[in-house]
Amino acid sequence: MLISNYFKSSWRNLIKNKLFSVINVFGLAIGLAACVLITLYVRDELGFDEFWSKADNIYRTHTTFDLPGRDPMLAAVTPGPVMAAMQKDFPEIEMAARISLQGPTVIRDGESFIDYVSVADPDIINIFDFEIVAGDLAASIADTSSIALSEELAKKYFGEADPINKILTITFFGNTKDYKVAAIYKDLPTNSQVMIPALVGIDEDLWTNVEFVFHSWFSVNAQLFFTLPDGYDIAQMNKAFPTFVENNYPAIPIGGPDAKVSEMVKFEAMNVKDLHLKGYGFSEYRDRGSMETVETFSAIALLILIIAAINFMNLSTANASQRAREVSLRKVVGASRGDLIIQFLGESMLITLFALLSAMVMVEMMLPIFNDFVGKELTLDYMSGDLFLVFGLAMVAGFLGAVYPAFVLSSFRPAVVLKANKSVNSKASTMLRTGLVIFQFGISIGLFVSTGVIYAQMQYAASMDVGFTRDNILIVERIGRNGASDKEMMLLEELRRHPQVVEVTNSSEVPGRSNENNTILRTPDMPIGEGVLIGQRRVGYGFFETFEVPLMSGRFFDRERNDERPSTDSVREGKAGTGSLVVNESALGRLGLGSPKEALGKIVLLGVSDPSEFLEAKMEIVGVIPDIHLDSLRSAVRPEVFMLFEEGHNFLSARFKGDPEPLVEHMRSLWDANVIGVPFSHSFVSENMANLYQAEENEALMFAGFSLLAIIVASLGLFGLASFSAERRTREIGVRKVMGASVWNVVRLLVWQFSLPVLIANLIAWPIAFWQMDKWLERFVYRIGAAEIIILCAFGGLAALMIAWGTVAGNSYRVARSNPIHALRSE
Repeated sequence: MLISNYFKSSWRNLIKNKLFSVINVFGLAIGLAACVLITLYVRDELGFDEFWSKADNIYRTHTTFDLPGRDPMLAAVTPGPVMAAMQKDFPEIEMAARISLQGPTVIRDGESFIDYVSVADPDIINIFDFEIVAGDLAASIADTSSIALSEELAKKYFGEADPINKILTITFFGNTKDYKVAAIYKDLPTNSQVMIPALVGIDEDLWTNVEFVFHSWFSVNAQLFFTLPDGYDIAQMNKAFPTFVENNYPAIPIGGPDAKVSEMVKFEAMNVKDLHLKGYGFSEYRDRGSMETVETFSAIALLILIIAAINFMNLSTANASQRAREVSLRKVVGASRGDLIIQFLGESMLITLFALLSAMVMVEMMLPIFNDFVGKELTLDYMSGDLFLVFGLAMVAGFLGAVYPAFVLSSFRPAVVLKANKSVNSKASTMLRTGLVIFQFGISIGLFVSTGVIYAQMQYAASMDVGFTRDNILIVERIGRNGASDKEMMLLEELRRHPQVVEVTNSSEVPGRSNENNTILRTPDMPIGEGVLIGQRRVGYGFFETFEVPLMSGRFFDRERNDERPSTDSVREGKAGTGSLVVNESALGRLGLGSPKEALGKIVLLGVSDPSEFLEAKMEIVGVIPDIHLDSLRSAVRPEVFMLFEEGHNFLSARFKGDPEPLVEHMRSLWDANVIGVPFSHSFVSENMANLYQAEENEALMFAGFSLLAIIVASLGLFGLASFSAERRTREIGVRKVMGASVWNVVRLLVWQFSLPVLIANLIAWPIAFWQMDKWLERFVYRIGAAEIIILCAFGGLAALMIAWGTVAGNSYRVARSNPIHALRSE
């Protein structure tokens, strides 16, 4: 009966105080829904690659080239010969396999596809777990003329037909070969850094014409995975790597005869479970996550839940003044303090259950949209521990929000309350609510400022003068593939003749789609073996004109002159002339060539083969350009040289005027009519550059979304507090109006009551937000300054104040306009 009475009393109280109930239910529901979404995201990020049966024993090597005079180059890939050398020097290695993700042309019954195919050593199938659907995977990878397909690709190529023993024609780096489908395996999980959509065994003979892939110590093109015994301390291997490098690596013609190779080439092994959040370097086959992002959004989830719990606590303690008589009468008729605590905790749990049901509805509605946004397949499985997770979050939030009000309400003294015949509202309770409002809005302001800084940095990256034109430039891709490469010059000329095209060029790289290609240069006064490593880009005629790159001195490449880089064979045979180079401003300082004008006409020696061969071509500097940002603003512009190759490139680029669609369709039809076996593909430079910051843009949008939820929840609580405060001060307002106070005077009084906590919240939030966002901006070499962060702090504070005013003013105006006679009769 007692429990039944408590339930009835709780239900009646919720119905009676509709505003209190609605704000608490929906405030808590929004907080729980946001917390559940973030928890699913964080759990997925932390769970990458944990499902492999040997996960604790699988490691991958990372490579760092720390060469004099330039920033270190970090790579998730390793030189091909390293695997055999490691197996020799580290006998504790049980299994090892290189895996190189390629994007070849795949032809099935005359239809062409461009898909990723992993080329790997046989042990790859023993290191990772493959669930075989059909065929023999071990036989497939042992036979270098066979291929194993994931279910996804098997269905793409063959539909519902049986793919086993069917033939696919695949072109790797110009080598075309027929592969028999020998096995089908289930798609590997997406929450993994390991990407194997199709699997082909490494054919050493097939890859001899592209030795840099698996045979060169000076090129990194394959990820190296290996397994170690249980209990092995990977720190031992990482500590031994410098000795390993000195014993195995060829000499590097940089830094002079006393340079130690181990100081320029460094390896580190990392467990597979750490790759997603702690891995580093280029050539990661799937997008990495960020531990910083995981920690940030975990904190946001906790803060939103705390804000919702604070709402609960604030409104409950504010509502306590209206329930003083009820509590006192219950005590008079025999209720103990423990009984009352149980009652009020029960009321809290009832509200929490309603909030939980509302939150689940919100999560189910938002999850598909959230999945599309974060690019994941997150699900809430009610038949697993997920139900306990959500219920636990709700109960924690409800308990946190109710435990203090329950003790406050149960502590009222009947004699004092009934004798006074008025509500009870202690100074301590008021100070607590004010402190919690400050905390709430401090969090909201901090999130608001963080969102503003991230958005401002993205806008800065989008609008910064990168030194070239990125608008209205069409990129035609895949021009270097077999079937398209022999049409390169024809397509280039056809593109040039189109009436919309202003300038056209071809190149091996385009802005936003660059590789870490480097070369070794030295001036004639530098000893052999003491050259410097400098970035290189291969471009065709018209590259600088197409992208409207300014010229500091000299000239660009000219068809009337012999500007092309001498071929390796001609240098080897002693028949090479002098080629031409255009260099950026940073390269002048790196080579010690003086000013842009002083550098013109100077000769440098360019490495044109494997560094161990010391084969060099003479190159004359004919032009100097400023440092242009062809890559992300996260890194500084590197010293670079631009070499002319008339053909043999990967991209065609055209600066155009007008609507791009007619030009794209013209090139598509031209391509389809002339190129066999390679699907048409295009992009725009502006899109490619924007994609460089996609992760930060998504982060900004997530920040914005959850910051908005935090502000909504805080505003709901403030609205409820304002309503209770106005009701509690009804008599005071009536007296003030009788004494001549205007509506505006009363509104200003009530608004100021809640403005002061928000102003204090600003003073607390600003330095914390400034410090955190200044730290976040350290990932960018080119970034907004401290002044912009300060402006955003001020704007965030003003926005919070306006939100508080908007939340409180409407209710205050309604109370201020009420008839003072009714106010004076209220008690």
